Amino acid sequence: MKLRYALALAASAVCIAGTAGTAAAQSGTAGHKAVSGGGVATARSVNLRALARGTQLPVHGSSVGPLGINGRPAGADLPARRSAGRKAPSVVPVSRGHGPNSTPGAPRRSRVSRPATLHVRTALIPTRPAFPRVPHTPPTTINANFNGVRQFNSNCGGCQPPDPNAAVGTTQIAEAVNLRLQVYSKTGSALCGIGLNTLLGTTSSLSDPHVQYDNLRNRFSMVVTVVPTPGATPSLYLLASRGTSACGSWWVYRLTFSGSFYPAGTLLDYPYLGQDRVSLLLSSNNFCCANSYSYINSAAFSISKALVYSGAPVSFTSYSVAFSTAPVNVSGIPIAPTTSTYFLASVPGSGYDLYRMTTGPGNPIVLQAAISSPFSAPSRRVNQPGTTQTLDPLDGRIVWDPVLSQNFIWFTHGIDLSGYPSVRYGAISVLSNSATVATAYHNATSDDFNPSIGVTNAGGSAIYAWLNWAYTDTPHNRATSDTSNGVLPGTGVPNLIGTDRTLVVGSPTSSNFRFGDFSSVAVDPVAASGSCPAGRTAVTNQEFFGTNGQWATRVARLSFC
Repeated sequence: MKLRYALALAASAVCIAGTAGTAAAQSGTAGHKAVSGGGVATARSVNLRALARGTQLPVHGSSVGPLGINGRPAGADLPARRSAGRKAPSVVPVSRGHGPNSTPGAPRRSRVSRPATLHVRTALIPTRPAFPRVPHTPPTTINANFNGVRQFNSNCGGCQPPDPNAAVGTTQIAEAVNLRLQVYSKTGSALCGIGLNTLLGTTSSLSDPHVQYDNLRNRFSMVVTVVPTPGATPSLYLLASRGTSACGSWWVYRLTFSGSFYPAGTLLDYPYLGQDRVSLLLSSNNFCCANSYSYINSAAFSISKALVYSGAPVSFTSYSVAFSTAPVNVSGIPIAPTTSTYFLASVPGSGYDLYRMTTGPGNPIVLQAAISSPFSAPSRRVNQPGTTQTLDPLDGRIVWDPVLSQNFIWFTHGIDLSGYPSVRYGAISVLSNSATVATAYHNATSDDFNPSIGVTNAGGSAIYAWLNWAYTDTPHNRATSDTSNGVLPGTGVPNLIGTDRTLVVGSPTSSNFRFGDFSSVAVDPVAASGSCPAGRTAVTNQEFFGTNGQWATRVARLSFC
C-alpha cells in the first residue's frame, strides 16, 4: 500500500452494509460468515484515449506499505543480517505417475531434488540444496523482453514500490504499475497509457492496481484501492474494458463499504482480483483507521461478470477469510467451466487455508480445509551488493493469484530457507486437501523473493508452468535481477535450483527500500506462432533497479516451444 495524494473528479459510489466481527478472520478459520451485504453500485463509461488527450491530473505520493498483520509495513521489522555458508542438498526419490503434473499411463520413477518437507504432516523446514539434481528446461523461447513503466513515468513521482503486474490479451499487454496503466503490443511497442487518477476521475489517493484478462469474453478488468482520509467511506474501484482493447472504453464502478465490519476510514489494503468462468473474484486485508492502522479483518466476495461487462448495477455479499487470502484463477483457453471456485491463503508456521464456494456470483465462501504444510516466512531482509540498503521480501503471503488446473491449485510465495529469503511453489489437491511443495532459487548464495506463477493445462493432470521471481546474489556481486523458470508436463513438482533463465540484470539501489508488492504471470490466449500453439506462452512482469538506482519493470513473453 502506497499513500498517494492526487487531484481528480468524484465518482459514483454504493454503500455495502456490514455486520460481522473480526475474530474468525484473524484466526484464519473464518468462512461462511457474511460480513457485508446489500446496496447497488452503478457504472459509468470512460474512454482511455479520449481522457489521455485531455488534461492529466497531477499525482503525488509516498510509501508506507503494504501492511502486515501487525499493522506495520510488511517486512519493516525484519533484521538486515546476512546468512552464512551454503545450503546442504536434500534428495528424495519420488514417483511422478500420479498426483500434480502427472501424465496418463504407467508411473515413472526418478530421483528428483525435493525438500524434506514434501510430506504435508512434517514440521521440518527444508535445507537449501546447493546444486540442481536433475536437468530442467525453463521456457525455451523469449519472444519479447523489454522495459515497462519506470519510476520517473509512473504518474506517482517517487512512489515505491511499483506493484508491477500485467495481463495479456489477443493483441495487447496491459501493465498496471503504481498509478499508471500502460498498454503495449506483444513486441513491446507502446500503444497507449494513462494515469489512474485521470482514468478513474477521482480526487482520492489510490494504490495497488491489479489487472487481468478474461480469455472467454475478451475483456480486461482491474481493481484499485482507495487510500482513505480520516472518516472517509472505505472504497475500491472496479473496472472492465468494454471491448477487447485496453486502449478503448471502460466501465468504472466505485464500490463502497460500511457497517461494523468496515468502520469509516478503513483501508482495504492489498486487493486481489481473480476470476472463474462467470465471476470476478475479489478480496482484501482491512485496516482501521486512516493515519494509524491496525488489522481488523480480511474479506472476499464475487461479482457477476455478465453484469460488470454490460455496465449494469451490481451488488454482492462479502465473507470473512484469513489474512491475505487470494482468489484462485481458473485455467484454460477459454477459461474452463467449474462447479467449485477457490480462495487460498498461505499461513506461516502452519500451511494453507483453502476456501471454497459453489461457482456463481454471491454464493457463500466456506473454509474447506486447513492444510498442514509448515513453512517459515522470510526471517531477514534482502541484501544487495555494494550498499547497506536492504529490500523487503514481504511476509510469506501469496502475492499473485494461484491457478486451478484440473483438481490442483498451483501457487507460490516467499519462505525462509536456511536463513535465506527463498521461493516455495507447489500444488494443492482440492480432492484430498494435501499439498505437494518444492523450492526454487537462483543459486546457493542468492536471496530470492517476490514470486508469481502461471499454469496451463497439458492434458490429464499435466501442466506447463511458468515461475517468475527476483533475486540478488551479494557474494557474487549480482544486484536485483529478474528471472524465470518452468515446469514441463509430467515432471511432477521438482525443485527449481540453478536452472532459471535471467531476463535482466539490475543494479543496486540506495534510494529504494521497498520491493514488489506484486509480480505476475499471465498465460497468452493465442498462439505465439504457427509452430507454437496457444497455451505455450506466458507474459511475466517483475521489478528491478536501473543504473540510476530507481526502480523499473520488466515485461517478458516466454514460450515452451
